[in-house]
Amino acid sequence: MPNDLRQAWTAWDGEVVYPTGTLGAVAHSGGLLVRRPELTVGVVRAVSGLSALEIELLARRPLDRRDATERQRDIREGLSLQPAAAPRRLLPAWDEGVDLRAGRLDHAGHAHWEYATFCSSSSGDYHLGTSGPTYRALFRFPPAFDRMSLVLAWPEIGFPETVITVPLPDRATVERATTSIWQAPVEVRPVPDGLNHHAADRLDPPAVEAGTNVAAPRVLHRRDHRAAVVLARLTAVDSLLSMELHSTATDDFTETINARAFSRRAPSGLRDDPARIRAAGPGASVAVVQGQEAFWIRPGDGSFSGGDRTFSGVQEFTLNRPHGDVLDLVVAWPLAGLHDVRVRIPLKPA
Repeated sequence: MPNDLRQAWTAWDGEVVYPTGTLGAVAHSGGLLVRRPELTVGVVRAVSGLSALEIELLARRPLDRRDATERQRDIREGLSLQPAAAPRRLLPAWDEGVDLRAGRLDHAGHAHWEYATFCSSSSGDYHLGTSGPTYRALFRFPPAFDRMSLVLAWPEIGFPETVITVPLPDRATVERATTSIWQAPVEVRPVPDGLNHHAADRLDPPAVEAGTNVAAPRVLHRRDHRAAVVLARLTAVDSLLSMELHSTATDDFTETINARAFSRRAPSGLRDDPARIRAAGPGASVAVVQGQEAFWIRPGDGSFSGGDRTFSGVQEFTLNRPHGDVLDLVVAWPLAGLHDVRVRIPLKPA
C-alpha cells in the first residue's frame, strides 16, 4: 500500500441490485469477517450485479455487564469502559462518523468510502443477557468482479481500520445470474389437498451475521408484472434458518396493501390462528410443510415503503432447518392476489 494514502468519499448512484427488480449472484457465503474484543463484523447478505455490488453487514459490540448501579458509580468516579480511539490512516480527518464505516481500496491502494443506503441499530440485551449492541447497514459499491479489498473502520470505539480481501464471482457468473424478477423462472407446484394448518412456534432470531448462505436469490411467486415474492436471503445458523422475503407490487391494489402496511392498528389474533397469520399481510406469508402439516410462520423484523400504485416490503422469518436438503414451503400473498402455491428450495450444505 503506498504511503500517500488518499481518500475519496463517494456515494454510488447506480442501479440497485435488489429489491428494485433485479436478481444477482451471491457474492459472499456469509459469516464473520472480523472477530475482535471490541467488535465482530459479519456478512448478512452480499449480491453482485452488473451495475452494483451490495453488501449488508452486521457489527456487534460486546455486552456491557454493568448494572445501572455500577454504571452510575462509574460515572460519579469518572470511570468508563470506552476504549481509546484507534488511529486513522485511511479515513479522512474530517470524518466524524459514530458507526461502522465501509469502503474499498482501488488498485492504487486509495480508499473510497461509501455511505450506508440503509441502517438500523439495537441497544442489545440488559446486563445479564447474551447479545450486545448491534449496527446493521447496507452498503452499495460500484460493480466488482473476482475480488475486492473491503475496508472497515470504527475508530471511536477502538476498532482499527481493517482491510479484508473478499473473493467475488467473476463477470461471466454475474451475467448469468443477473435477471429481472419479472422474467426469472418461477417453479411452483399446487398445494396438496388435506394439509392440516397450524401456527408455528415462535423462535428467537439467530445471530444472522454468523451464519452461512444456503440458497441463491430466486422468485418464489409472481403475478404477471403486478406482484412478486422474492427470496432475497436464506441463512443457516446452527439448527435455524433466517429467511428474508421481499414483496413487490405495482398496480391499483397496492392502495389496500399500503393501507395495511401503514395502519397504526396491529393485527390481532396471530398467535394461534394460521388463517390470520396467512392473511395478515401486508407482505407475503409462508408456511413450512412437514408431511401433511403446514406451519405458518409469524414474520419478525420488517420494513415497508409505498406510493402511487407501488409497494415494497422486506420481512424476515425464523424457522427450523429441515432434516433433509430441501425446504418445503407454502407461499401466499392474499392482498396482492397471489394464491397459495408450494415451493421447494434445495439447500446447500451449511
